[in-house]
Amino acid sequence: MANLDYNKRLTNLQNRRFDPGLNESAVTKLFSAYDIPEDVKYLYESMRPIDNKYNDRTIQAAENVRTHLERDFNLHFARAYRTQGSVKTKTNIRVHSDFDLLTIIDRYHYPETSNGNNYTASDPDTDIHDLRRQAIQIMRRQYDNVDDTPDKCITIENKNLKRKVDIVFAYWYNSDKYEQTRNEFYRGVYLYNFPKKQRLQDFPFATLENVNYKGDQTNDGSRKAIRLLKNLRADSDTELKFLKSFQLTSIVHAIDNQNLYYHTGYELSIATAVSNEMQKLLDDPSYRMYVKSPNGTEFPLWESDTVPEIRLLKNDLDQLITDAANDINKSHVLQRSLLAY
Repeated sequence: MANLDYNKRLTNLQNRRFDPGLNESAVTKLFSAYDIPEDVKYLYESMRPIDNKYNDRTIQAAENVRTHLERDFNLHFARAYRTQGSVKTKTNIRVHSDFDLLTIIDRYHYPETSNGNNYTASDPDTDIHDLRRQAIQIMRRQYDNVDDTPDKCITIENKNLKRKVDIVFAYWYNSDKYEQTRNEFYRGVYLYNFPKKQRLQDFPFATLENVNYKGDQTNDGSRKAIRLLKNLRADSDTELKFLKSFQLTSIVHAIDNQNLYYHTGYELSIATAVSNEMQKLLDDPSYRMYVKSPNGTEFPLWESDTVPEIRLLKNDLDQLITDAANDINKSHVLQRSLLAY
């Protein structure tokens, strides 16, 4: 295993946690402690959450966008709004994480089972193009930085709050289970790829609820594991193209809760549980291929392209575990200090 440059990684981590709007960094006071080795700092800080103080600014930026849109839209259909992203599950590793504002046509929906009474009052493709077109016009009147090049969204930057918001356009998708229960956990959306005029099914509300439920059931342990993997990915010396946040979250979601339950000082135990899970993915292709996403509808690790990147990420994780464990085990003073982390 290659040596990890912890000084560089800590600098990267601190930069990810710097909020230019508040001119401060969301790291703990112990980040600057001289008696804590850099490998241990990196392990512990990588697992810590971004405080609500910073995440609330991200949520406010999205709320501002929604206010502007609703004030100025001139459309024949109502809109519904939902937010999604790692800020909602407290697994973000940046204070300035991009945040999705789902902007959903709320006049009709696509059913899982057609009742033969399909909507015909307007053309859905025309409606969603009008939704995007007006959103671009409204945002350009409000913000200097508006990017309308992505396939499924437009992105704005709130310069005051120093936050970006992705406005993602969608239709409702009502599963049969949702129609029976009216529980939004079972409700999905169709995202829309504008260049291809293609609908893409997604279940973001189930994802959010299941990731948060596991986080609560493990006393934040699963969230710590997700943050750790995200930071390792961000700091990898090799660009990882196939292991996105979705895949990393799915890896952690497959781990038994008892192996992720957090008590003070259990950072190494959780890191080891993640390493063991990654080894299982590497050793057993059939297991890897059928690991499900948190919403239970997708198989994010199906493609073999993920295998080399899982191995690379695991190597870095194992080196971190080895280095941090060596430093922790040889110092009772350090062990006591970490109880306050």
